[in-house]
Amino acid sequence: MSSILECIRTVGRGERGRRPLTFEQAYQVMDEYLAGQIDDDQMAMLMMLIRVQNETREEIAGFVRAFQSRVPNLGATYDWPCYAGKRASAGKPWHLLAAKILAGQGEKVVLHGFHEAGNGREHAENYLQAVGIYRADSVADAQESLQTQSIVYLPLEAFAPQAARMLAWKARYGLRTPVNTVVRALNPGGAEFGIRGSFHPGFQQLHAEVEHSVGHPGHAVISFKGVSGESEYNPKVSQTVWLSSEQGVQSFYWPEQFLSDLPIPNTCPLGTPAEEMTLMANAVLSTLATMLFTRYQDREKAFAEAFAYWMAYCSDDCSFV
Repeated sequence: MSSILECIRTVGRGERGRRPLTFEQAYQVMDEYLAGQIDDDQMAMLMMLIRVQNETREEIAGFVRAFQSRVPNLGATYDWPCYAGKRASAGKPWHLLAAKILAGQGEKVVLHGFHEAGNGREHAENYLQAVGIYRADSVADAQESLQTQSIVYLPLEAFAPQAARMLAWKARYGLRTPVNTVVRALNPGGAEFGIRGSFHPGFQQLHAEVEHSVGHPGHAVISFKGVSGESEYNPKVSQTVWLSSEQGVQSFYWPEQFLSDLPIPNTCPLGTPAEEMTLMANAVLSTLATMLFTRYQDREKAFAEAFAYWMAYCSDDCSFV
């Protein structure tokens, strides 16, 4: 018998009687939905009730675990979700350059995302060809590209079509659901290290706590307030970042680290205007360093290595494709 009605009652009772789902309840109800035992309307109702009350780490972790039992493991090193897109005023999706530079060092990088049509944002999918990142049509296609090019973009609908359908509920019901938080943690590359950008206060800590609750040994993920909520670090601000690792969930205060004299290449494949090139360079460097922090857990060491990668990139004059 399906658990959906009991879950709806659990989160939807009056103020004194309602409570969040446990990890086990969240896992079971999502597992049943993915198995086709629960219809969309019932699941959408549950998701809306959870969002109104603010999703907990146990709920999100249970949902993530149910999805991860069905998503691939491509054997990547770095996991790079690209779901938010950047506001046009915030610049091009420079985080793609950071991912490509990392792959150029021989690291296997899997980017994944969902392009919400008509939202007016600069989404990664629109710029993949410009930086020479292949957009896979299937899991098998992604596996081949990862082996030959060390980097691939795998759209959500190609590895978790039910999650893509759930994201589309926003257009139908007018409200985002907790699935927006879930998809960032799906990690179809099975990567050891990951990056999580988000926008709203509190979600930076939530993403890190979800990763710890899901509990993959040796997995390290950094979570921070990204530019427009995207997985791109803003070098012009100071903020608290959150790291999930085998040691638990830790927070670190990072002061602003913007270099006005940072070397910049002659051109940029994303079409960055000349007046934004220094900001672009700092964004790429900072995002690279943020990802490398998951490996070293030492900001100075991560930044030094990212700087070396950036200098090598500049010497090649942005020649990616």
